[in-house]
Order: sequence, then C-alpha cells, then structure tokens
Amino acid sequence: MLFVYITVFATAWSGLAVVAHLRPSKRGSDDPATSSAKTSLLVAAVMATMSYTLSIPPLSTLLTVDGMWINWIVGIVIGNSVVIYVHMFYLFSVEDRPAAVRIARRVWLIYALVVAAIIVLFVMNPAARDFDLGPAGRYRSGGPGEPAASIAYILSFAFAGTMNLVVCRVGWRWVKLAKATPWLAMGLRTNAIGQMLAFFMVAHMIGYNIALLLGIVPPWTQDVVESPIKGLAGLATMLGLSATAMSLWIRNARVVVWVHDNRARRRLYPLWKQMYDLAPGIAIEPPPTSALLDMLRVWQPKRQLVNRIVECWDGHRYFRVPAGTRDLARQQGRDAGLRGPELDAVVEAARLAVGFEVARSGQREFPAEVSTASEASRIVQESGDTAAEVRWWGDVLTALHTSPVVAQVHARTDELVETSIASGTAAPS
Repeated sequence: MLFVYITVFATAWSGLAVVAHLRPSKRGSDDPATSSAKTSLLVAAVMATMSYTLSIPPLSTLLTVDGMWINWIVGIVIGNSVVIYVHMFYLFSVEDRPAAVRIARRVWLIYALVVAAIIVLFVMNPAARDFDLGPAGRYRSGGPGEPAASIAYILSFAFAGTMNLVVCRVGWRWVKLAKATPWLAMGLRTNAIGQMLAFFMVAHMIGYNIALLLGIVPPWTQDVVESPIKGLAGLATMLGLSATAMSLWIRNARVVVWVHDNRARRRLYPLWKQMYDLAPGIAIEPPPTSALLDMLRVWQPKRQLVNRIVECWDGHRYFRVPAGTRDLARQQGRDAGLRGPELDAVVEAARLAVGFEVARSGQREFPAEVSTASEASRIVQESGDTAAEVRWWGDVLTALHTSPVVAQVHARTDELVETSIASGTAAPS
C-alpha cells in the first residue's frame, strides 16, 4: 500500500514537473527550461514514476509472459536510469557542454555493459522466483535464491549504489551553492537524502544476495528490510526531483524575481549607506534616507538593484587607502587560516574600513593604493552575474562587521597612513 501512495504522489509531481518544463519554453530556445539539464530532470521524474508503477500489483505482473518476469528486468533498467539522469542534470548544469557530453557518454556506456550482462543473466532463467515481486516470489517469501539471479541483483545494484553516492555527494555540494534560492536548495537536499537512503537499501540487497550465493539463507526476507527504506527513499527522491524541476520555473516567475531583487537591494543597503554618507556623489538617483524608505521602494526592483551594485563599485573606487593596507590585511587573513574568496572578502572589507576612517578624518595627503578590485571581485564584476555580485558584496558586508582581521587592520589606520607618508610611494595594486 505504501508503494501505491508513493506512486500516486509521484505521478502528480511528475505532472507538475512536465508543466514546469513546458510552460517557460514559450520564452525561447535559450530559456533554462529547454536545456539538457532540465530535460534530464524531467525524464528522471517521469521514469521514477514508471519504475514505482511497475512495482505495485496488479501492474507488477503486467509484463509477465509465459512465466517470464519481464517486469523485473524492465523495472531495474528504468529505475537505474533515473539516478543517471539526475547525475546528468548536475553535469549539464555545472560543466561545459562538451565535457558534460563526454562524461555522460562514458556513464551510459558503462551502464549499457551492465544492462547487457544483467539481460544475459536474466535470460538464463527468466521464470526464477527471484524475479517474482509478488507474494510467491523469493523477494517477499524468502528461501534460497538462484545463483544467476543473485549475481544479476548484485551487478545491477552495485552500479546503482555507486551512482547513488555520486549524486548524493554532488547534491550536497550544490546545496551550498544554491543557498540564495531556498526552493532549489530544499529540492537538492531532499534528493540527496533520498539517494543516501537508496544506498542503504542497495547495501542490504547486495549483502543479502552475496549470502545466498554462499549458500546462507537469512532468516528474514529482503522485502521486510528493503520495502520501508525503498518507500522513504522514493518519497524523498520524488520530492527532491520535483522540487528541483519546479524551482527552475519558480525562480523565473515574475513575482519571485521581484521579491529576490528587492531583497538583494535591501541586503546591500547597510554597506551602501556607509559609502553614501562619506561619498554622496556615488548616488545615481535621489537615494532613500532610511532603511524603511529603502524597503518601500518596490517599483522597478531590477533597475534599482543594478544601480545599487554600480554605486557600490563606484564607492569602492572612491575611497583612498594608505599603501600597504591590502598586503597587511591579506597577510593577517592568511595567518588566521583564511583562503580563497573568504580571504578576498576580508581583504576588501579591511580596505573599506580603513578607507572609511581616512575619509572621516579628511586626510588626503598620502600615497594611496590604486583602488582596484581584488582578483575575486574583479572576476565577479566582469562576469555580469548580478547574483554573484550581490553575494560578493554581502560577504564583504559580513566581514566588515564581524571579522577580527578587519578590526585589527582598521585599528592600525593611523599607523598605515604614517608609514605610507614615510615611504613616499604607493604599494603595487
């Protein structure tokens, strides 16, 4: 009965995934909905539903012909294909298309060899009780198994388990990258959980069939252990697949885009306000005088967000900092164990903190560093990715208020100015 509920639920969600896939396609062939990544997700959702459908009575005997349990081999092939299509979703989302195609072809080639071997093992005795998923089959009633069937189980699910781990690992890494899109992060996390549960089921299935090959018949049946896990794994996987597919449509919906743009603009307000108070000239249009008024600016959010990002970059270039500020911040950040983008954000925040202090004092007569972006922020700025720029400036704002490295460099502002004046030259940028 659990499989029935899951299959009905999965079918409904697959229908929503189809709608999510087709509806945005009206916007043109370049829409993400028509990409290979989203197509892979759609196929995975539909095939997962087909796999579960073939596992419940009376459909579990639908393809039984002259005592041959064809349902088993069809369900196995479709079920294992699901996790490959989920993997393809990640591939075509993060890799260049040529690289993604090469990897996908390699995976499918390996799977084709596995399927060929399974078919050979199945054909050796397609009427074996091992392949009967009903009450009379070994899976549910227990008892010894046929060696060829056990090997078919082991071979099939060893491949499936490997792919479960691959998809789970990549999915958890993607959750961190998708934190700005909660619906997408939720779908990725749920699917990763489903993949891990599926791996536990696979581990039991492989161990059980190895025992049968060794002539050991466990006192319990596979069904008792694996069906509950399969139900939970199926539920989590279908939720995850559907939520991920829907998110690719939802995040492009006008209301969602409007909310995200307004929220992103407000997120940058505290940093922008500090810049504007010391450099009013950065404002492109009459600015809000408080956070409340900024929150009430709800019209044309995209334009306002782009303006705010441009104003932040203008502020970045406006503030003068003494020579050696960036080198000091980078060295102290490294000493604190910081690396990569986190270190770059702290260096930028330290530079701004010193720049703000110098601007307040009115001191301008000292050799200053050329106000260029750090490597990370330069890449972000040139990419034209608004979301990446918002994340960058958000990280800088967080470091500005919380990083002990920024506080330490800020405390040495007067020393940095005096050293810069004494040196008489600007530090290289």
